[in-house]
Amino acid sequence: MIDYKQILREFSALDGAHNEEKTYNVISISSMSHKLGVSKEHFPIFFVATANTVDNAPNMIRELLSVEYDVECTIKEIDGKTQLNNFAIITLRTNDENLQSYFIEIFLMMLSKMSTQPSKQELSIEVERLITIFSALSQTPRKRIQGLWAELLVIERSKNPNLLVNAWHSSASSKYDFTLGRDKIEVKSTSSEERIHRFSLDQLNPSPNSRLLIASMTVRESGRCSNGLSVKDLYDKICNHLSDIETKIRLYTVIAQTLGKDIEKIGTIYFDYITASDSLAYYDYQIIPRILKSDVPENITEVKFACNITKLEDITHPNSSFDIIDSELFNSIF
Repeated sequence: MIDYKQILREFSALDGAHNEEKTYNVISISSMSHKLGVSKEHFPIFFVATANTVDNAPNMIRELLSVEYDVECTIKEIDGKTQLNNFAIITLRTNDENLQSYFIEIFLMMLSKMSTQPSKQELSIEVERLITIFSALSQTPRKRIQGLWAELLVIERSKNPNLLVNAWHSSASSKYDFTLGRDKIEVKSTSSEERIHRFSLDQLNPSPNSRLLIASMTVRESGRCSNGLSVKDLYDKICNHLSDIETKIRLYTVIAQTLGKDIEKIGTIYFDYITASDSLAYYDYQIIPRILKSDVPENITEVKFACNITKLEDITHPNSSFDIIDSELFNSIF
């Protein structure tokens, strides 16, 4: 019989700090050979001892969950006993204590019904169920906060944050995130390995005279560490470069309108600043595969689709013909 409350207490007491790479502090789970540990960001990690079989299962990264198979790492138990072995590693990437407790309890239930050493195939079936559960939890407000954070990063990384703040949308329902005259920027973020983004039909079918760039970046939740910044942290960094009070007020106003009652989370959810900054790239919308309005039957509305732009060339590529010379908006970001 698993004592869930005891395991949660022991997990809370674990220290995530470790000087050695791929070394984790863990606790035992009843009589199982699996372990529960903690990352340096204090994310909960299950180390599952799988059977040594030839079956394979793909690694996965989702909004809140990541799954890696056959990872060699060292685990260290409370009594000092260490072990070097290969495990399947399931990580919940959030510091939200309620979600952590839910994750630990749910996955312990799943482990208890599996074989003593499950095959990768058996484990992957339960992992899919886990992903289904936590995909629902990764929607608003977390998705909204992630999107807002990505827009703030574009402002923070720009050469002219004053201009970007004033070109920023006044409503979260606006078609584009930044607009100045005929020039527009739409910001898209993903936590996956590939640049897969969702678009509405209208977003990739701007008016004929418009020029549109798609800002794409990888945004992953992180702990409160040197690389982890919250919406509040980005707000503070941007404010340090704004020249007038009205622009600062507008910045906060758009943040408040976007988050609404979730404004209390402005300083509680952190994303990896380095990963996002390094992955930030801009794409000419015209090279992105899209559905044309002329191809949509007359009575079909609310058309949305996902597109993988990973292998497309951004506008800094030598082959790109996108011209930013006469654009105040585009020149502010390069």
